[in-house]
Amino acid sequence: MCNPRKVMIHVAESLNRAWREAITASAARTEAVEQFATLEAEIELDRELGPAAGEMLTRVLAGEFPDHPAWERDEEGNFIKRLDQVELRYDAGSRRLTLTAHLKEMAAVEVTKGAEICGVSEGEIAFEAVSRFYDDGWLGRSEEKALAEVREQAAIRLERAFYELDRKSREQALAPAREKLAAEAAEEADRKLDEQKNRLRRALRQRLQAELASRRQEAFYTINRAIGEAYRQTLCQLVVKSGGRVVSEQRTGTVIDLELEL
Repeated sequence: MCNPRKVMIHVAESLNRAWREAITASAARTEAVEQFATLEAEIELDRELGPAAGEMLTRVLAGEFPDHPAWERDEEGNFIKRLDQVELRYDAGSRRLTLTAHLKEMAAVEVTKGAEICGVSEGEIAFEAVSRFYDDGWLGRSEEKALAEVREQAAIRLERAFYELDRKSREQALAPAREKLAAEAAEEADRKLDEQKNRLRRALRQRLQAELASRRQEAFYTINRAIGEAYRQTLCQLVVKSGGRVVSEQRTGTVIDLELEL
């Protein structure tokens, strides 16, 4: 065995590679669209039977009497009755009945923009590849083997260097192009979302008006049935307090016939 010797390859190459790459950018937008429609009516029970009728209606809506299930109550104490998309709200304090129709849908759009970018990757690559051998070929380290190793090493390093230089050159050119494309996609998505929201609002308004109209009769039947019970209970209460009695009572549909004895 003798001192090892060194074999070295100096590599100096230039990269000048044209390229073309397709890029895309996407933008998605979603937003809830809600529409409300209302009808209001004041229920003036006080004019005919005084405050007692209004108080009795509150008891009817609270579910104190058979055949009249209690309405829901909100945090403010209003009575709530839901008929699909229509909500009846009775404010006992103001004697006001409000019919509200509410619809909610999601507006969603997605925009994808594409572009083809052309460029050139340029740069210089320089390095040294080194391997060692022994004159007597100790441990199989001959000059031929060392030369083969250094050539293989140089080829691998050159390929990697070309790849990295090409990647960096492309990224430098593509980064601003991608940013611009993303901004264009976002701008178009915002515009399309606004357009869809406007169309959806118009469609929801039409559906709300139709729903409110179709449920109006049912809504007023529901509250009038409760008002009828409030009248009946109030009349019976007044008769009994005056020393009279309820002789008979007959119901036919929404009509109540009372025979009272005073």
